[in-house]
Amino acid sequence: MTQARLAPYGSWKSPITSDLIVKESIGLSQVTLDGGDIYWIEMRPSEGGRQVIVRRTADGDNVDVTPPGLNVRTRVHEYGGGDYLVHNGTVYFSNFADQQLYRQSDGSAPKLLTTAP
Repeated sequence: MTQARLAPYGSWKSPITSDLIVKESIGLSQVTLDGGDIYWIEMRPSEGGRQVIVRRTADGDNVDVTPPGLNVRTRVHEYGGGDYLVHNGTVYFSNFADQQLYRQSDGSAPKLLTTAP
């Protein structure tokens, strides 16, 4: 057992850090329905805070929609916009790194829709 030490108020070192608290926490947001499927954004601290679109199928399987390397987030969202939408199994989203819009149909690779800066 370690020996207790006295320190002035606010100057002691805690073994509990914010990284320790949130590193395994997964944030869920922007839940939407499309047919029998449920979609949401999952924020993953273990992946550097990357946001992933996840789909729960009608039979109960959870599937990552967006592949690794894409981060579904937009600067517009910080002012009240949305990061993605889904219609008939096709997902439209903004990738944070380039702020471009993409379309992704079930099981296919994302396709770039915009090229504007």
